[in-house]
Amino acid sequence: MNLEHKRLVVTGASSGIGRALLLELSGRQVQVVAVDRDETRLQDAAELASGSQARVMSLTCDQARQEEVDRLFAYAIEQMGGIDILIANAGFAIWERIGEPDWGRIEAIFQTNVFSPIYVAQKMQTLFPGADYRLVITSSVLGRVGLEGYGLYAATKAALDRFAEVYRLERGKRAQLVLVYPLAVRSGFFLAAGGAPVPWLSQSPEAAARAVLRGIERDRATIYTSWLLRPMLLVNHLLPFTRRWYQALDARVARRHWAARDK
Repeated sequence: MNLEHKRLVVTGASSGIGRALLLELSGRQVQVVAVDRDETRLQDAAELASGSQARVMSLTCDQARQEEVDRLFAYAIEQMGGIDILIANAGFAIWERIGEPDWGRIEAIFQTNVFSPIYVAQKMQTLFPGADYRLVITSSVLGRVGLEGYGLYAATKAALDRFAEVYRLERGKRAQLVLVYPLAVRSGFFLAAGGAPVPWLSQSPEAAARAVLRGIERDRATIYTSWLLRPMLLVNHLLPFTRRWYQALDARVARRHWAARDK
């Protein structure tokens, strides 16, 4: 899909990949509604992306609430007349051991990471039936390979994988719903998750954003933001011992961090 003159929505736009996407899009002739619940950081990102070729509008909105997602669609349609590409990038992780039951904590991460993008997928097909749009959802390698500390986060991403699989079976349009698998991104994501260590294999938000836009332009149904990810996942699938080895190695790192944090 050619990005020029397209109407885009980017959620989670105040930091990380979302912010980098705004800056990458600023040099293109596009309209963008930038969405985040952090008004101050969102305004800062939108101002940096404005003043070039792109028309950037900001909307403070909590993607964990249905009425707020409905408001986002109403705003985007009012301002741009429709949506060609919606990048559902909003999400967060919790890095902690599986412990005491906490319904509210489970509900909060599923509302943002799962309920919202699934609801957005249904809204897009209802509002724009027959249109050649793209729904791009940020998933995670942790939806395929579980690591200690990421029980809830990995569960949300695995849920997105299965939803996308069925969506494509029913719709028959593999490239319309796009899943993005980023390499670990060097941003505030891991600190916000609870002080998680940044994996040694990582990339900048800018590199990830460029890979996402290239994937959209090439009509990829699945976008890996690094060439390393596809062979790594294939090896983990075909040779289970490599998966267990990596999980054990990561567990050692996680336990050292927990021990230091809990002192």
